[in-house]
Amino acid sequence: MRLDVAPALGGAILGWHDGALALLRPSFARSAAPFSVRDCASFPLIPFSNRVAHGHFPFGGQVYDLPRDCRDPRHAMHGNALYAAWEVDAVSESELELSMAYRAGMSDVPYFPFSYEARQRYRIRPDRMQIDLAITNRDTRNFPAGLGHHLYFASEPDTVVAFRAEEIWLNDQEGLPFQSETAGMDEFARGHEVASRPLDNCFGDWSGSASIFRPSRGVRLDITASESLRYIVLFTPANQPFFALEPVSHLNDAVHRIAAGQTHGLRVLSPGQTFEACMVIQKTVLS
Repeated sequence: MRLDVAPALGGAILGWHDGALALLRPSFARSAAPFSVRDCASFPLIPFSNRVAHGHFPFGGQVYDLPRDCRDPRHAMHGNALYAAWEVDAVSESELELSMAYRAGMSDVPYFPFSYEARQRYRIRPDRMQIDLAITNRDTRNFPAGLGHHLYFASEPDTVVAFRAEEIWLNDQEGLPFQSETAGMDEFARGHEVASRPLDNCFGDWSGSASIFRPSRGVRLDITASESLRYIVLFTPANQPFFALEPVSHLNDAVHRIAAGQTHGLRVLSPGQTFEACMVIQKTVLS
């Protein structure tokens, strides 16, 4: 079992292999120029996941602006921790601990209006990988925060993903969730063929477990996530040898839906408060 991580490139995963078998997608564009963290096997989603509509959000009586995404310039996307250089705090044959201290206005990291500290810990065992995540408010003000990891998996035409969730959020023409539906969830519980159709949707009230079946490779991957990660994003681009299954803490663009105690999974952190999450991916050989 081998895990390749790039601390200076967002603390992102370049690849996770069992022997020659890629369990996450390989960083397939590593030879491209320039190579982006977005081409990695996975990267942290801190301090928010997915899109923030039109690059601004209201909070605490003010409106804050965020830089628009380079690949979807309509919105801000995926937070800013993936674009930072992370410090290596500890390393061994099977564990790696990283940290990143962001101060609002740092010139070498895309802007976020609040200061925070983030931590990642990767642990591998002969049959699994565990990712621990944490964010601590280092600002003088409260702010909304989220966590997740953008797990890209290698796939083949027979790859199937299965998980239980109560709802799927439908997207509008700008790729933002506008309506949830409960119909059709049985398809994902039974097993959804990744190659069957393109999807880019967030699912709510996820059970916290999911399975990825790759019969042609003879393996199954089982994902389990902590209670703090009860949303999951499924991204299946057409005609690609990969897909993304992302355990996250909150709904896409949740910051625009904070009202009357409903945060859709976002955590409003007070100064000094920490929010933590964990996910485990275990490999099983199919008989």
